[in-house]
Amino acid sequence: MHYLFVMTAQPKELDARIIPPPSRHQEIFRTFDALAPGDAFILVNDHDPKPLLYQFQAERPGRFEWSVLEAGPERFRIEIRRRTAEGPRTVTDYLEADHRRLDAIAADVDRLSGEGALAEAGGRFAEFACGLDRHIVAEEQILFPAFERMTGMTMGGPTAVMRSEHVEIRGLMARIAGAIHVGDGAGAQGALQQLGQVLGMHNVKEEQILYPMTDQAAGGERERDDLVKRLQAL
Repeated sequence: MHYLFVMTAQPKELDARIIPPPSRHQEIFRTFDALAPGDAFILVNDHDPKPLLYQFQAERPGRFEWSVLEAGPERFRIEIRRRTAEGPRTVTDYLEADHRRLDAIAADVDRLSGEGALAEAGGRFAEFACGLDRHIVAEEQILFPAFERMTGMTMGGPTAVMRSEHVEIRGLMARIAGAIHVGDGAGAQGALQQLGQVLGMHNVKEEQILYPMTDQAAGGERERDDLVKRLQAL
């Protein structure tokens, strides 16, 4: 895969741990509401802020992206981005956007590895691994069962193919992590390029077949958006 994403500076962080609890959520929403469309901030917390996610879903529906960069146990980091187009989403829109987000982080890991900046590459790879693992788990625990229930397609269907490819993807992720851990920048780049090729073909199949079929089977706008909220809240 050739990475075509232009990397930008990391969003500013808002450390909820130093905000008094009575005003914490108010300050977080104030920060979000001040964002321009497409901009983001990173929320830092000492526990899983899932109740805050549910509040966002209730009070700012369809206006935000919620991307977990670090999932504890001692620290949680969540990128909260204001969407450029607001409103209900399809499964295709939501998961394609996450593919593009992860591709952009992988491009950063590739660049940093090539420059020999393995400490920085390791930090970005940890964010990539966290996001890709959550993406895969959301598909396997929520999307695939919903698809199989709605369509009756199980053995031999598209979800069986995707599950098989997830095994290969996880193996390549372990190779990259190992190479970065021992300071092998070239090895990390090689495994990352292999992963990019596998993910490229995998994502095309999901985006052109599985996701549109799920949206069609789900029914109306409300049903599709409810499924997106379940995926988001994994």
